[in-house]
Amino acid sequence: MSGGRLLILDDDATVAQTLLLGAQAVGCSARHCPTVDEFFAALAPWAPTHLAIDLGLPGTSGVEVLRRVAAAGCRARVIVCSGAGTAELEHAVAEARVLGLDAAGVLPKPFRLAALRALLSDAT
Repeated sequence: MSGGRLLILDDDATVAQTLLLGAQAVGCSARHCPTVDEFFAALAPWAPTHLAIDLGLPGTSGVEVLRRVAAAGCRARVIVCSGAGTAELEHAVAEARVLGLDAAGVLPKPFRLAALRALLSDAT
């Protein structure tokens, strides 16, 4: 799994730190962006293999971020993260796929590190 790169968009520093440590534990590099602006500034230059996008963001929605990721032509695999219900998570993944994004799956909060590892398993 070494060589993968996870770019994290989450306004919760504790969740982001857990994602960072989990990614590093499986040999991935990881970078946290607490704001949408920082996330999009890092997206192209950092060239992530995976994106972890929180659905509950201040001032915007995770689905809107997914639309912008698709418009940017990003080919990274998308992991949708949220403490929202299963229906909202599945809707976001379905939207990502409609947009042509490679949706790896969902990571419900609170998440288990094993679930993160499984979603990053192809980060080679």
